[in-house]
Amino acid sequence: PLFYTPFFYHSLEKNPRKSGFLVPNLVPRSKRGFMVGVGYYWAINRDYDATYRVQDYTTHALTHHVDFRGKPRVGTDFDFILYGVQDRGQPQPNDAPPPTYSGVNIYAVGRSELGKGWSLRGTANYISSFRFRQQWSESYTESINSEIHSVGSIGKSWKAYSFDAVVARLQNFQSSEIQVTDPVTGSTTTGTVSVVD
Repeated sequence: PLFYTPFFYHSLEKNPRKSGFLVPNLVPRSKRGFMVGVGYYWAINRDYDATYRVQDYTTHALTHHVDFRGKPRVGTDFDFILYGVQDRGQPQPNDAPPPTYSGVNIYAVGRSELGKGWSLRGTANYISSFRFRQQWSESYTESINSEIHSVGSIGKSWKAYSFDAVVARLQNFQSSEIQVTDPVTGSTTTGTVSVVD
């Protein structure tokens, strides 16, 4: 043989899920520097599971990704995702304090068939800062979109009629965030400036 490589075996038999460490990932070069990541999958029971991943950008930041899923009963399921970043900032010339973009993104989606034709559905999305989203989003569309929507609804359908009640929340980052560094203390604060047409 020319060279040897590791092999991977996956059985096609129906086996119960098992907890364990995920395949680590290693990125020698990225726009955020060298990165090493590890994760763990926890099969809590047949109805719930959770995944935790941590990525260390050795010169920049530490990211955390938690995914908790469940299906408590037939017709009911949910998925809760938490993504957080502890940003240390890129080194600056002249030992100036680096700008940081730490933040958190919380996303949850779920549905439940309540019985007798009633159903409940909802999607919740929250981001702590638009600067955080611009810096750490992996999608170009997300990084430029200033609106974040959350919506929940409950409804029932009859033969010729339907009833729906909807609650919605809009988080809009239309105003610009500006970071100001105090030249004396070196502390950084974030303020907002409204966009004027």
